[in-house]
Amino acid sequence: MSFKITFDKSAVKARIEGIKDKSIPIMCNEALKDANFYCREDSGELIRSAIRFSQPENGLLIWNTPYAKRMYYNGFPSTDRNANASLMWAHKGFENNRKKYERMLQKLADGGTP
Repeated sequence: MSFKITFDKSAVKARIEGIKDKSIPIMCNEALKDANFYCREDSGELIRSAIRFSQPENGLLIWNTPYAKRMYYNGFPSTDRNANASLMWAHKGFENNRKKYERMLQKLADGGTP
């Protein structure tokens, strides 16, 4: 008994591209929310800049203030207004939510909504 398997590479590629196009903005918006949970919040401008300048449809999270880079890597995070504030807030958001992102991606790959 024999059988033949035909692999339609273009159909698989199209499905993967569709999932990617659909999932990038969803995942970026979730990652932005989770990162801002750990973002320093003195005046709130740093968090607002991420909401204004990020491009989730392109997979870009951007905190755009003159001091954003310095606040991300150096010093001590001010916890006066945000008790969860941390240096490298995007990294911390990812570390603490990795399993959630994996579940969301799996649901998207299965054709559902996260």
